[in-house]
Amino acid sequence: MDNRFTDYYRAGGTQGLTTGKREYINDIQRSLIVNPIQKLVYYKPGKCAGTSIFRHILQPRGGWITQKDNPKEFGQWIDNITDEQIREYFSFIFVRNPFSRLVSFWNDSEHKQTYPEFKDWVKAEGTVFNSDIPTELHCQTQSSLIELPDGSKSNINFIGKVENIDKDWANLCTASNINYEPMVYIKKKNHKFYTDYYDDETKNIVREYYQRDIQVFDYKFGDGHRWNLM
Repeated sequence: MDNRFTDYYRAGGTQGLTTGKREYINDIQRSLIVNPIQKLVYYKPGKCAGTSIFRHILQPRGGWITQKDNPKEFGQWIDNITDEQIREYFSFIFVRNPFSRLVSFWNDSEHKQTYPEFKDWVKAEGTVFNSDIPTELHCQTQSSLIELPDGSKSNINFIGKVENIDKDWANLCTASNINYEPMVYIKKKNHKFYTDYYDDETKNIVREYYQRDIQVFDYKFGDGHRWNLM
């Protein structure tokens, strides 16, 4: 039986296929949130309102397992799930403009202490990317969660955007039968708009590395709300 997607997740996604290290820090499994009882899969990229969506709303309701919080249960699930079975799950993801997302990660990380200027951090060799792969879990490509390296898509049922989170969250709840609860912005911050952190060089660097995210999720430099750096 062909289990291309579930084998991809078991291998650790793009990072696992490249390094062969299943427990690598940005193993794709860290971004899989599953509810085997309700048959739901939440693909959770870092810096995409995951704390608000998962920790505040979904997790307290029970039934959800993650590699980090429930290693035994998650290990059993990931080791045995097949492509045929995962197609029975309702799967969803919330994504964010890669240009904005990277600024948000830098702003909340220890990297800011070493590189007080965002542009210097992006340009420094090996700090953000290594061999065309983001070096941090919260920098991994969002498209890699829902498609194989050849561009084949998983059975993703719903794609929401952080930039439109209130409306998209309500639509997701309707589509998936998740009980609706208004979104609460746990880590909402007010800073300069992300475009202010870029110059032409850093804009080109980030565009190159996140080209697939930009294509798949239809983003461009300048999209987003000026008041929000979640």
